[in-house]
This record gives sequence, C-alpha cells and structure tokens, in this order.
Amino acid sequence: MRQKLILLISFVLMLSLILSVANAAPLRQDPGPDGIVSVEAEHFDKNTTQDSYEWRFLADMPGFSGTGYMRNLPDDGGGRHSDYVEGSPRLDFETNFVKTGTHYVWVRGYRFGSNDECVHCGLDGPVSTSHHVKTGDPDFTWKWTNTRTGGLGRATVEVNSTGLHTINVWMCEAGWGFDKIVLTTNPDYIPTNEGPPESLRGARTKAFNAAPADGATDVTRDVVLSWAPGEFTPPTNGHKIYLSENFNNVNNGVGGIANDANSYTPGRLNFSVTYYWRVDEVNGPPDYTVYKGDVWSFTTEPFAYQVENVTATASSASQAKMGPENTINDSGLDDNDLHSNKEKDMWLSSPEPLGAWIEYEFDKVYKLHQMWVWNSNQTVESFLGFGFKDVTIDYSTNGTDYTTLGTTHQFARAPGATGYAHNTTIDFTGVGAKYVRLTANSNWGGIMTQYGLSEVRFFYIPVQAREPRPADGKTDVSIGTIDMPIDVTLGFRAGREAAKHNVYFSADQQAVIDGTVPATTVTKASYGPLSLDLSKTYYWRVDEVNEAKTPTTWQGDLWDFTTQEYFVIDDFESYNDIDTIYPESNRIFNVWLDGYGIPANGSIVGYENPPFAEQTIIHGGRQSMPLAYSNTAGAAYSEAERNFTVGQNWTKAGSQTLVLFFYGTAGNTGQLYVKIDGSKVAYNGDPADIAKTQWKQWNIALPSLGLNLRNVTKLGIGIDGNNASGKLYFDDIRLYRSAPVP
Repeated sequence: MRQKLILLISFVLMLSLILSVANAAPLRQDPGPDGIVSVEAEHFDKNTTQDSYEWRFLADMPGFSGTGYMRNLPDDGGGRHSDYVEGSPRLDFETNFVKTGTHYVWVRGYRFGSNDECVHCGLDGPVSTSHHVKTGDPDFTWKWTNTRTGGLGRATVEVNSTGLHTINVWMCEAGWGFDKIVLTTNPDYIPTNEGPPESLRGARTKAFNAAPADGATDVTRDVVLSWAPGEFTPPTNGHKIYLSENFNNVNNGVGGIANDANSYTPGRLNFSVTYYWRVDEVNGPPDYTVYKGDVWSFTTEPFAYQVENVTATASSASQAKMGPENTINDSGLDDNDLHSNKEKDMWLSSPEPLGAWIEYEFDKVYKLHQMWVWNSNQTVESFLGFGFKDVTIDYSTNGTDYTTLGTTHQFARAPGATGYAHNTTIDFTGVGAKYVRLTANSNWGGIMTQYGLSEVRFFYIPVQAREPRPADGKTDVSIGTIDMPIDVTLGFRAGREAAKHNVYFSADQQAVIDGTVPATTVTKASYGPLSLDLSKTYYWRVDEVNEAKTPTTWQGDLWDFTTQEYFVIDDFESYNDIDTIYPESNRIFNVWLDGYGIPANGSIVGYENPPFAEQTIIHGGRQSMPLAYSNTAGAAYSEAERNFTVGQNWTKAGSQTLVLFFYGTAGNTGQLYVKIDGSKVAYNGDPADIAKTQWKQWNIALPSLGLNLRNVTKLGIGIDGNNASGKLYFDDIRLYRSAPVP
C-alpha cells in the first residue's frame, strides 16, 4: 500500500523553548544576494507540545547566541523519525520571503549525547524532501550543520512563492539543543561563530534594494536611480528623494523632491564624484507618516580610464633587468603611485648617440586622453640626467602609418629620490591610436647617450561599446524551459559619444569580424529580443556611430556567448512524498501513470513506501524514476505515461534529439520503447542493454519520426515482450539540438 508521508527536511539540530514572540510581525528575508533569514530558536511564533515532549527554553550551556536556546525534553532516548508532523513538538517561525527557489538551511545546535542527533525542519508543514542531518559525535560544542546523513547532500527547502510562509522545526530525537536557524539562497554561504544577525520583523516600510547598489563605483553619469518601495507607500507623492555630493545634507534631509514612481532621473551628473542619496517613504492620509530611508552612495564614472593591455618595446636596454617592460608593470610604484629610485624598477637604454626610442602597443585602437610620465629617477639622475628631455611623440592605428603629435615635447626632470609622483602629463586630444612611440632627442644630463624612463601610463575616453550582457564568453545562457521558452535581449554599455549603435550578430564568427552580416541600427543600448537555438555559440559586436564626430565610427570588440545545452522534459527532481490531501503533493506515480489497478498493464512506477522515487541509483540530481514491469498473469504490456497539461513544442530552439538515460537490472528481459503521442519508437541499441547495471544514453532523432512535434501532449515509456519482466530506472529526459557524446 502506498502510504502517506509528509516529507520534511530533517537536520542535525537542537531544540527547546523560550520567550515567544507570538503576535509579533513576521520575520523579513533580507533582499540582498544571500537572501538571509536568520532567527534565534527562542524567538518562535508558536511552540506546540505533542506526545509528552516539549521545546523548553534554557540558558545553561554557554556559547549560545541570543538569550538562550531551545531543547526538546525529556531527554529519554525517544524520538520521532516518522509521523513527526502529528507526533513531535514543533516550533514555528513566520517569515515574509522576498525570494523564491532553493534555500539552504543551516542550524546551530548542541549534541548532548549519543542519541540526540537530529531534528526535522520544513516549510508550511509538509515539504518536498526528507532530510536527516547529523552533526557527528558529541563533542559538547555549538556547531553549524547543513549536511544530511547517509551522504544524501545538503539540507534545503523550496520556496515556491514570495510572501508569508512558516518555517517549522520538529523534534527528531529527544535532547538536542537548538540555538539558531539560518536560511540562505546562496549555496556558498557558510555561517560562522554565532551566525548572521537576526532578521528584522514587520512590514518593510523603508525603501530598499537600491540601484545602483550602495557603494557602487563606475556608475554612468546618466544613471536612473531606483529602489523597491515600502509596503505602505501610496502611489502619489509617496517618495521623497534626497541627492547630494554632501553626506550631511542627505542625512539631515536638506531639500528633497517628492516623486510618484520608485525611480528618479537626476540628469547628467559630474565625473568621478561620490553622490549620496536617500529615499523617505511617505504614508498617505490620515497620518502621513514618514519612514526615513538609509543613506546610500555611489561614485560616477571617471572621465578617462587607464589602458590596461599594453606591451613595450625599445631600441635597446642597458641590461636585462632594466628592460622597457619596467615602464608599464608598476615596478617601483607604491599604493599612492609614488616611484622608487631603484634602477631595477626602470628602463635604461644602451648608449645611443642618435637618441633612443620606446614604443607602446595597445590591444586595440583607443581614443587617447592623456599620458602620464614618471621620468628616469635613479639616484644619479641629478648629475647624469638619463631622463628624457626633448621628445617626439608619434602615434599610429596600424603600426605602419604614423602621425606626430604636435611638435617636440619636453618631459620634466625627476628628482632622483623616493616618493616621486609623475610630473609630466601629455594631452593626446582624443586621437585614435594603437601604437605610441616616444623618441628621445635629448636627455637632461647631456653627458651620456643613454636614455631612460620609470613609468608611463595611458588614459582613454570610452567611446567604444563595452560591458556586454551576456558577458563575453558566457556559456549556458538561458533561453528558458520547454514550457516557458524566452527570447534573449542583448545589452551593453554605450560608448560615451555614440548617437546610434550598429549591431552585427550571427552564429558565423568571421561574418561578424568582417562586418559582412547585415548590421541593425539601434538607438538604445540593447538588441533583441532574439529567438535563439540550443547549444549554439553566437557572435556579436557593436560599432558606435556619431556622424558629428571624427572618426564617425568606433568599431567594437568581438563578443560571444553560448546558449544552454538542452531543455528538460523531466529530470524527476520535482516529485515528493507529500500526501495527496495537500496541494503541494506531487508524487511520481500520480504524474507518470502506470498499470496500478489495470490488469493489462504490468508496470509499477515508484515504490510502495516513501521515498517513492529512487534516490540512490541516479544519473543526475537526487532522484530517478524506478519502473518495475511484468508482462505476465494477463498483462500484455508494461507502460508508464506522462500527460502534459499544455502541449510542448519539441521543435523549439532547433531541438532535434530526444535523449533519455536508463539503468538496467541483471536478468531484465523485453524490448524497451518510448511513445510520443501514441507513436511507438523501439530502442535501437543492443536489447541486452536493459540488463546492464550502468547508465545508458538513448538518442532518438526526432525529425526521422515523421511526427507533428509542435504540440506533444503525451510521453510514454514501456517494455514489450511476452513474459518480459524486470526493473529499470529512468532519469534526465531532455531535448538537444545535437545529442551529447555518451
């Protein structure tokens, strides 16, 4: 009999009871990247005693956080490994979630003996998975744990919707001490010591989720400020915005602008300035309560950026340790950009009676703004004077055709002492260059025919498109699911002087490089939406255009990204053991309909007792589908079928191949097949594969089937053959553009 089980995440925790916060406002999940919910065990909203056990508040074991901890008592060696929803004492913590998806559960507890080694945790009563987490041998210390027993992975809960939910903690084995529980959306987050501060309670009345993020740098001067509004903010004049370069003015509420929307465009801001801003949320009538916001800050982009990818060559070097690379590798510079007077930190030429040269090559053409020069700064500089004096500066876009910048330039002399700041700045007036050559016509000493420099730094104006979204080289770019495919819109940060953008986009790399693919002109820094194929690499570039400037066009870099490899038809991860009386129930045999109660169908999906899905023999994730079959005793076939509520388009995104993985059992017999909308496709590999205890990949070329695959509503898996019997496991049914190599 397939019995009822309300699954919950079981942990190695520790529980008892304290000051209830019953009737208090719910906890508030932090909206930041870690999505933290953190609460002291004693700050429960409800404490339910069941079957003579209770959670009791204690403060007798040093090292707890907060005011104490909870312990489930009496510690009589008893426990509830099953039926704990109705038979174990429970603590409830009401929480407002602002994030959905997988949340990783950490519990801080104390193990007092050999038997008190676990608790159960869940969300809103039943949960989708059973976790039994163990802390290890008792060592009489408070510990954080997130590990399930039996090597079954990490403790998690699935939050399917934002809003109010209840975190539940039940006794598993009597005696555990429970100090704190933390939920996080970040799989890499690990709490330490007493863990993060406890989450705040109540409605979120203040503005939050500032964009740009607090402390952000390199923010465009044309920024649009935005935030998430407080819960009680009215639609009209609900926000008062303060923005200034002066922290005190913002903090003290000087000025302020009323605003309806939860966004604000301040107009073009200044370069390289830190701005402070605050949003007060203003209630409507009758009280017009003002909820003062936090003071946030951001720093705008600089006028020019340092060129990072530079190589240096020179006419000569006096010795290997004093090569031209020393002028671009920050050798000799401290954190304040002050240079040393050590000769090994500089470049020095060999004797060159006709003068020396040094040339710098960038990774591409830049619109150059300035060059900073730290001249030769050896200790002998004051009397030998190796530093460049009269200098010719030539630049080129191709390394062949050079143009001289102005006339002769004179570089300032270095002091020959430590703590030397650059003292020459050359204005390049925005010329385009990939190569810059400095030719020394004289040095400051006029005694020896050797020439040197300490450091050179170039700055450019960002007129080219940059910061592509998706990031350059990104793989597994999402194009959605088979049920909810999405079109992709590309984005980028526009070049500073661009009036329009010519976008070249193709799966043909060379066509984008050569510009032979037709360009699409856009006026916003985005391109799309685009309907893309699975597992395909796309190339794109953005040329920035302004007819009023010279040059009119700045060619962009070549970018690429690759889309996700496949669509999931079923990976068997969503199935749970929750009883059908609950709306969250999603038992595997209620989706994959088998021969249970049908004499002619000899298949049985899942197990009689929970967990109903297979959790040991898996191809990926944590579950697979077990299918027992027996074409005997009147059963003419064995087949399980899944019906799709909404028909699926199996030609979407270039899908060509249905792939599923199966695992056999020794002694299996029969002919494996699948059915797509009732059309049978027999397994075309070795029939004996179904008896092999290893995962086998079955690729089905969909175009060869001659079926209408734009609205698939049924998928079946079965085994033919008189008296065929055995057991198979299935996992990771997917759609690919081209099948992966097994």
